[in-house]
Amino acid sequence: MRLTWVMIALAAAGTANAGTRFDRTVAAEAKGVVDISNTSGKVEVAGWDRNEVAVHGDLEEGVERVDVNTEGDHTIVKVVLRQHNSDDGDAILRIQVPRASELHLSTVSADQRIGGVSGVQRLNAVSGEVITEIAAADLEVKTVSGDVHIKGHGDPARLHVSTVSGDVRLERGAGELEANSVSGNFVVSFDTTRAVHARTTSGDFHFEGKLARGASFDVTSVSGDLNVRAPAEGGYAYDASSFSGDITDCFNAHPDKDGPVGHSLSGSRGEGGGHLRLRTMSGDIQLCDRP
Repeated sequence: MRLTWVMIALAAAGTANAGTRFDRTVAAEAKGVVDISNTSGKVEVAGWDRNEVAVHGDLEEGVERVDVNTEGDHTIVKVVLRQHNSDDGDAILRIQVPRASELHLSTVSADQRIGGVSGVQRLNAVSGEVITEIAAADLEVKTVSGDVHIKGHGDPARLHVSTVSGDVRLERGAGELEANSVSGNFVVSFDTTRAVHARTTSGDFHFEGKLARGASFDVTSVSGDLNVRAPAEGGYAYDASSFSGDITDCFNAHPDKDGPVGHSLSGSRGEGGGHLRLRTMSGDIQLCDRP
């Protein structure tokens, strides 16, 4: 009996150590493009002050290889699975890239973690979470069934976020936001924004932040609630409507009743220099011009 348990333990240990380690470093441009793809597992990317891309990985048996190549200003990191592989194909990658790189990252069933990259980021994920830190550079995120967490530092940038069923949280954004979601919720905070345009189907949209003078703010939802707390330099004209939901505000305006159903609220705050428009079919609207 003792021998049997020893054999089982050794077999389990062998299975646990069946994967392999991968390490490779290649030269790269300081402001080049780094293109990374992984089918399953995890990808962690960190910016550093070397003109190199370093790839460290833990690979399961289903991974055939990891290609790492640089041509000109373009570095490609690609996980290649064995043919007809159905499982055991996870690749856990830890990648260091020049800080100012333009990062293109695509994953399927793999989480993404990015920090310390100050260049443009274009991120795509299917069934994986995206957590990234941004600077004063454009960000584009597209996910299917994956949550998104974006942390900014108040540096103006153009942000494009699209999800099918994932929630989005944005902290300390600045600049412009274009967002679309089918069933995910948005929780957004901005130091200052000059433009917000968002569309949701069944997700809620919560915004808190300051609108720059002359800002444009337009959010539409089918069945989600809209909660906006937005003081503005120069104020704004507002126009809010809900077909079957309620509208409330913090400045004692009184919504109009549109026939047997529907509510609308319009007017201006301060100089009315910007424009704020909120539309929802069956959700509630809350609007406030104070933090």
